[in-house]
Amino acid sequence: MARILIVDDEEADRLYLQAILARAGHETCFAGNGQEALAQFDGAGVDVVVTDLQMPEVHGFELITVLRDRSPPPPVIAVSGTGLFQLHMAEALGARWTIAKPVVPDLLLKAVAEALALRV
Repeated sequence: MARILIVDDEEADRLYLQAILARAGHETCFAGNGQEALAQFDGAGVDVVVTDLQMPEVHGFELITVLRDRSPPPPVIAVSGTGLFQLHMAEALGARWTIAKPVVPDLLLKAVAEALALRV
C-alpha cells in the first residue's frame, strides 16, 4: 500500500484519519503542524500528504505551496472544518483533493486511491 503523512494539530483528528487509512492497509506518519511536516517529508518516503488547513506554526496553505514546488510534487489532500472557501483556496494553491470535516472515510479512501493512481 502507501505511506501517508497526516498533518493536523488536533490529535483526535490525526488518530481518526490514521484509523481509516490503517484499516485500508496504509502506513501512516504524523505531524502536528506544517513545520513538522516539512521536517519529516524529505526523509519519510511519503506517497501522499493529507493536511488540515488551520494549524499553528506553518499553516496548511503554506505547506501546500511549499510541497507543490517539490520535484515531483506529492499528491496533497486538504481537509478542513472551516468552510468551503478554505477548501477552494487549498485547491487554488495546489491541493488536488479537498474534503470537509468531519471526514467521511469513503471519500478519504477514494481520494487516496486516486492520488496513488496518479503516482504510478
